[in-house]
Amino acid sequence: MYAAKCYWPGVTHADLQHVADRAASTGLAPGSDTVTYLGCLLFAADDLVLCLFRGPSRAAVIAASDRLGIPRERLMDLAWLSPHQRGPQGLQQ
Repeated sequence: MYAAKCYWPGVTHADLQHVADRAASTGLAPGSDTVTYLGCLLFAADDLVLCLFRGPSRAAVIAASDRLGIPRERLMDLAWLSPHQRGPQGLQQ
């Protein structure tokens, strides 16, 4: 799993809905075979958005985020830690 860190001054919920709509129309919705756009976290007071992806490689996720038109500053590997699972998901081997 990956998080695209986006400094996005003035971002609105409508902007983020457009990203989700583009993801669905370009085959990045959940269930796709390659990169999946999982959604985002908005930190409105900080003009910060973390867009979450699952994909086979950094390069594939970078290309997907570019197709979505998000202002990605950097791409970070992430691990999802749930209180209901034994180990982290998303760590790249």
